[in-house]
Amino acid sequence: MDILVRIFRYSSRHKDKLIFAVIMLILHITINLIAPHISRIIVDDVVQGGRQNILPVVLAVLLLASLTKSIAMYLRGISFERYSQNCLYDLRNDMYTHLQHLPFSFYDNNRIGELMSRMTGDLEGIRVFLAAGIPILLENLIYFFGTSIILLAMNVKLAIATLIITPLIAYFAYKFNRTIKPRFSEIREQQAVLNTAAQENISGVRVVKAFAREDYEIEKFDRENQKNRDLNIGAGKVWADYFPLMDFLSSGCLVILIWVGGSMVGSGALSLGTVVAFNGYLWMLIMPMRMLGWIINMMAQAVTSGQRVFNVLDTGSTIKESEDPYDPEEFRGEVTFRDVSFKYREQLILSDLNFHAPAGSTIAIMGATGSGKTSIINLIERFYDRSSGTILIDGVDIKKWKLRRLHSEIGIIMQETFLFSDTIEGNILYGKTDATRDEVIRAAQMADAHDFIMEMPMGYDTIIGERGMGLSGGQKQRIAIARALIKNPRILIMDDCTSAVDMETEHKIQQALKEVQKGRTTFIIAHRVSSVRNADEILILDNGRIVERGNHEQLMALKGRYYEMVRQQYKDMDIILQNELKEDETSQDSNELMEEISNLAEKVI
Repeated sequence: MDILVRIFRYSSRHKDKLIFAVIMLILHITINLIAPHISRIIVDDVVQGGRQNILPVVLAVLLLASLTKSIAMYLRGISFERYSQNCLYDLRNDMYTHLQHLPFSFYDNNRIGELMSRMTGDLEGIRVFLAAGIPILLENLIYFFGTSIILLAMNVKLAIATLIITPLIAYFAYKFNRTIKPRFSEIREQQAVLNTAAQENISGVRVVKAFAREDYEIEKFDRENQKNRDLNIGAGKVWADYFPLMDFLSSGCLVILIWVGGSMVGSGALSLGTVVAFNGYLWMLIMPMRMLGWIINMMAQAVTSGQRVFNVLDTGSTIKESEDPYDPEEFRGEVTFRDVSFKYREQLILSDLNFHAPAGSTIAIMGATGSGKTSIINLIERFYDRSSGTILIDGVDIKKWKLRRLHSEIGIIMQETFLFSDTIEGNILYGKTDATRDEVIRAAQMADAHDFIMEMPMGYDTIIGERGMGLSGGQKQRIAIARALIKNPRILIMDDCTSAVDMETEHKIQQALKEVQKGRTTFIIAHRVSSVRNADEILILDNGRIVERGNHEQLMALKGRYYEMVRQQYKDMDIILQNELKEDETSQDSNELMEEISNLAEKVI
């Protein structure tokens, strides 16, 4: 019941539409309650009493009541639909807005398919209850109590006789609700699993086909689909167990009416018209009882859906903004880490990090996979909060900064490129929505993307597929770089952003970025030495700790881990080039080229 109360409270902003809809509902029911009384007049006064002169008046009243009822039904239907759609609009907007403000950690623990299920199926379950469940519930409550009062007023003995079964019906309805509610909860959870399986498979269809795993994915989906089917059949069995029983008991009321009422008419204690009217009212009483199972079924689904929706809305963000956030006019981009440690799911990722990045400097971060490089970037952007220590930007604790201002001043080029199903220009403009076409072109040129964009069918107006389908990995990465550069951020973060491009393109991008980096604080995560050798300071990470630091020359002089990285990378390059030259023995310049490469490697080392 708490969930239903929350749903009603949530929809209270549209109570004017609800009140009007309820008024139309009451008008409709009131006219229906008059109809059996008119039937009694026709039987007792017109047919048996011989008062034919009142028949035209009675028929005119009946026709007017039918017309009024039809209008009330129309207004009732459209009003409840408007009410439910407006509530759904608010709920969906609020849920989507809430999802936008939840931190990365929330998405680490929740599957996309499940969230999509809550945004669609669960919200629709609430809407159906608001549009159909509420009016049917109110209608049946009014009919039940209204007709009970009328029946008792007409004849107490007959009313008690016909209503004696209703407590038994109420008992089985209660049992039905207790049984069906957990079933619907299981069904909703399984539907989310099913949605996740479908979403992941469709998103990863290229991987599926590349590894010829179609049969495996079909079998996996079939297993989840079978569970969904079996749960729904189980819920249907519960329905089949209870609903016929409640229907049978409801029909028993009619048998009692015919038995007791017929006897009273035969003895002259009751008129035939009264029995006819009693029958009409009794059916108005029976219908709510017959629909009780269906109403409970709808309420159970709404409660289950509401629990899942409000669970998301009740999830608070672990990234809290200060009550009086720091938002200065000037943003320099000076970054300082003091004894910073970071735990994720109780696992220590970073430990006691200390470094200082003056405004306008370039800091490179290198290390093996899993050493904590990307975690440093996530802490600077405040996608996660540090576990201990202090992170300062321009001398102010990062937790005191206004989040929107912080994110607007930081441009990040992520390793995993994501593009939207939009034009190329639209994807670049995502970094700065009010940018001009000239700014878009300038950003694309800096990212070495302009040339390949102009070769596409519609240039910058070319629509790319979902997640950048239709583009190569390098092309997607260059568009992502342009998206970050058009933002003109004071802090630029490049998370291994040239990993998907060839060395020639990487060189072009690096040359362009040299101009971009001037005056900005730049963080570069990379595996290639060529990307970091010009950095002001290079941090070498190992298991979340800084094990070496310094510029290129200083680290080469140490002959430690960085030195070994350089030797290994140029050694691998040397082997590759030698093999290529052996395959091309016709080249006259092969020896000269080999000599130049060896000299270059010696200079770097």
